[in-house]
Amino acid sequence: MNSPFRARRWWMSLGLLVSLSCHAHDAPKKIVLVGGSSSEGPARHDYGNGIRLIASFLDALPEARRGDIKVTSYPDGWPDDAHALDDAATIVLYLDGDMKHPLRDAQHRRVFEAAMRRGAGLVALHQASTVPADDKDIGLQRWLGGARFGMFDRTTETASVQLASPAHAITRGMHDFSYRDEFYPTFRFTAPITPILNATLHVQYRDGQSIVEDRPEKTAVAWAYERDGGGRSFGFSGAHYLVALDQPMLRRMLLNAIMWTAHVDVPMNGTSAGAADAATRIATHELRDAAAGKTTRVAAPDAPTFHRDAQRSGWNDRETALTPSSVASPSFGLLWESPALDSFDGQPARLYASPLYVDRVAITAGEHRGEMFSVIIAASNNGDVYAINATKAGDVATGRILWRTHLATPCRLQPAPLDAVPTGVLSTPVIDVVHGRIYVTACDPKMGWQAYALNLGSGAVLPGWPVRLDEPRLNDVNHNAGLHRLPPTRRFDFRVQRGALNLSPDGSRLYVVFGETETGWLVSVDTVRATVDSAFAAVAMPHRGSGGMWGAGGPAMDAAGNIFVVTGSGFDGYIEQAHDWTQSLLKLSDIAPRGLQLIGTYTPFNYCATAKMDIDLGSGGASLLPDLDHALTSTSHLLVVGGKQGNAYLLDRDHLPGRLDQRQTCSTDAASDGSLLAPQTQPQFGTRGPLNVFGPYSDRDAAMDLARARSAVAVFRAAGGNTSVYMTGNTHTASGSAVGVAPSLVKLDVATARGRPAWLRVDRRQPDVVFGNPGSPVVSSDGARDAIVWVLDENARRSALLAGDDTPSPMLYAFAADTLRLLWKSSAGDLYTSGKYNEPLIEGGQAIVGTDRIQAFGLGKDHLVHATQRKATHASATPVAPSGLDGATLYRQRCAMCHDHPQGNIPPRAWIATRPRAEIVEALTRGVMRAQAAGLGPHDIDAIAGALK
Repeated sequence: MNSPFRARRWWMSLGLLVSLSCHAHDAPKKIVLVGGSSSEGPARHDYGNGIRLIASFLDALPEARRGDIKVTSYPDGWPDDAHALDDAATIVLYLDGDMKHPLRDAQHRRVFEAAMRRGAGLVALHQASTVPADDKDIGLQRWLGGARFGMFDRTTETASVQLASPAHAITRGMHDFSYRDEFYPTFRFTAPITPILNATLHVQYRDGQSIVEDRPEKTAVAWAYERDGGGRSFGFSGAHYLVALDQPMLRRMLLNAIMWTAHVDVPMNGTSAGAADAATRIATHELRDAAAGKTTRVAAPDAPTFHRDAQRSGWNDRETALTPSSVASPSFGLLWESPALDSFDGQPARLYASPLYVDRVAITAGEHRGEMFSVIIAASNNGDVYAINATKAGDVATGRILWRTHLATPCRLQPAPLDAVPTGVLSTPVIDVVHGRIYVTACDPKMGWQAYALNLGSGAVLPGWPVRLDEPRLNDVNHNAGLHRLPPTRRFDFRVQRGALNLSPDGSRLYVVFGETETGWLVSVDTVRATVDSAFAAVAMPHRGSGGMWGAGGPAMDAAGNIFVVTGSGFDGYIEQAHDWTQSLLKLSDIAPRGLQLIGTYTPFNYCATAKMDIDLGSGGASLLPDLDHALTSTSHLLVVGGKQGNAYLLDRDHLPGRLDQRQTCSTDAASDGSLLAPQTQPQFGTRGPLNVFGPYSDRDAAMDLARARSAVAVFRAAGGNTSVYMTGNTHTASGSAVGVAPSLVKLDVATARGRPAWLRVDRRQPDVVFGNPGSPVVSSDGARDAIVWVLDENARRSALLAGDDTPSPMLYAFAADTLRLLWKSSAGDLYTSGKYNEPLIEGGQAIVGTDRIQAFGLGKDHLVHATQRKATHASATPVAPSGLDGATLYRQRCAMCHDHPQGNIPPRAWIATRPRAEIVEALTRGVMRAQAAGLGPHDIDAIAGALK
């Protein structure tokens, strides 16, 4: 009887022991989560909510429901309980580091190190891996395998993250992914670690300052470390944003890593738990509350086209920071610049196109996608377009390139490259802000000139684009075709698209002009269907060789969608025939399905004389003035045109005086001119006539380096309602002389009288400054106050080449608009070599210039200073021996092909022969003909000059 009883007792005791043994084996792994106070605004460094979310994700895992793990969390900071880390299988730190790191506290550190020594796991998220720069206490590297010392560097970007160790337990169920976060590029690793995630980062902040240059670096953003003694650690530099926890792969990695460091088996497909948008819901609520109490940012006005607006006013009336007193102070100077823009075949970029500005652009591609920036758009002669950060945004430096697009290999125009540089983009693009598009033209050797539409947020070329702008297509839709087509007579296609682009008010039409060609063209491109819709030749065939629309201003637009273009000429460009609009202002409509229709014209009285001598009317462009009060004048809708002759023409744009079939008969009577003339006698005529602003007045000597003006005017309206016009140009010492004297800047007032047409009068001339080859002036003001006139001068003659050792360094000037007093000018060497005829952009307290990069002046303490670079001089070059040929032979070999059979703006031999011998030598040695004289020494160059005289 006792034996069976004793046997039962033995089996019961054994069962109890087995049961106790099983319960001891199944004791849950303790996971301790430690957070901290939020430190960087809503939904960033939101450690408390981050810890709560991670705890909820862990509690939802099957392992938690089975009792394999137990989560204890302290979301708001280090636990007060000294025993909180006892028996922890792993410790997760998601909190601020550096000088705020809780392990700087000796008591916290003792408890933590005890856990580490007994083999507890460690997970350090984001800044928890950062220790003070001079740390000698925390010693985090011992336990984590590495650490970030101080706030040395960081980057916030959309990164493409790759699995570095696909076979590791932490990466189970994962694949490569992309998302936006703040990462730390530089860790000091003291032991072999296992990279878990790699990313190529575009570092934005390093060693105390934002970085302008983009130098991609491949680095581990997450790693695993197996410590001596069996402890496991995991570090991850991301999770700056709370919403990062909703990234599926990132969430899986964090849960896998916590399980792995706790020595819990990670399922083969990885772990996953929690609502997919759990973090996003919290972040959205925080951001909404923050926005409700935040002061609304005052937007800066966009500058989407040349001279700021479609009317070409050149006036920014919403500039509050730059006043005459602040610009004249020592605090105004060069603040920042972008990296040098891309070169081509070793030749640096040249920005003929003026920079543009859009205040708020959502970037949709690359490492900055998902973020909003104030953006400068730049386009270079090497065929590249850029979006450049205009104001510091987080760690993204001003001047940082946000995206870049290479359109095509640039052309090299023949018989000699324009200004000795490649010809890619010459004209200022135009931005359709509403539809998020940039329109730009570029020349490439295979397809010639093409129009592109780019996505404003990414720079991507839109489907259906580019549109080819070839002459056969233009002739097919030409609305000024003439009797029959005539093939081009030039040996080389030297078409140049230099005039700025413009858009119709609804954005459905893009307007492109061509000049320095066999005839000028206005082209209307349908932006919806991406096709050339219609065109208008300045000259009806069979005449070719004149009427170029090349001025930097391009077409101007009024609010009704009417287009205003100005044509020029070449040497011997005058032929009397119907529908020949050389040397004219044209007003056109563009209404579907009729296309471009001529509805108004103006031609100066002396057009036949100026057309023969390449004295273009269209060397700048038309500027439409703000409407005048009808009570002040009978002409309330005005425009101003300049030109190489140095005149300013005021016109009633509602009632242009010319015919629609043919120019009026050419005249020598200035009083017969159809523009709005001042009542006073003009001294150069002895009668009434157009206002000559830059002299001396000449019908013969105002081409090439003798031209008086190549700019569009800028407008300003003062508090009393007076409208002023500012004009830049070159006054010369005498007719036929290229030597400049003041004035180079003149203020004109629009004079009015009730019931009478308005006219222009000179208010004042700037008496001291002499420009070399100025671009168009622009005006900034705070409404009717604090007006400043800004001018970018090439600081060299028009014929100066933009390649070689002696390229010009431009100068930027600021003048008080009321007195033309010089307030400030850039220092020698501040600006790198630019293109020609471009203008500064005044925006948000900055004066922005395009050179071979973007450079910005503004108010600040620290100004950039460039080291003066000594350039090689021609005098140091190896002397070239005389060829032994006489000047006539050299001329036939080098020059006769073009100058004995000139076309367009190529000067005929007879005109060259009128120039001083020294001027011819200068052109061949350092000027526009330097490329053609390559390989010739001083003796041969002088011989050619002698043969021409």
